[in-house]
Amino acid sequence: MEKFLIKQHKNPDLYISYLMANNRTAEAEALLEKLIAKYKSPARRALYTAMYAAHQKNTDAIKAVLTNIPAGQYRSYYEAAVLIGEGHLEEARSLTAAVAKPWMRNSLLSEIERAKGNRQEAIAYARQAWQGCKGVQRYVSYKTYERDLPEALAIT
Repeated sequence: MEKFLIKQHKNPDLYISYLMANNRTAEAEALLEKLIAKYKSPARRALYTAMYAAHQKNTDAIKAVLTNIPAGQYRSYYEAAVLIGEGHLEEARSLTAAVAKPWMRNSLLSEIERAKGNRQEAIAYARQAWQGCKGVQRYVSYKTYERDLPEALAIT
């Protein structure tokens, strides 16, 4: 998957995932600006901005674009991410029910448990999140957990 993403350097919609997964912040930021300039849809711009802001754990930036994200699982996902960042863990947990994709829900639950200091539960949810996604998202999840929660990737 990494080779595929590297070859996508001319496809910013995919290449930004590679840059974020590998913590190439300056390049990802520049590419984000290009994507925002490319798309005129406020919803599309908001999703890219929220995706990058979530990767940077910048809750203020996510909050700034939340109103432009259409109601649904992505909005619920980013609303929960903001709540986690602000320490409103139980509110965030209740919002996870609105997230239909299991890997997204498990990713949020992992962050909630990490914030509570329950590392083993966080690892279990992270493992479920990583195993439940495919393709580019699996690669991004792998790289993120490799950096932040490597135990989640250990084969048991």
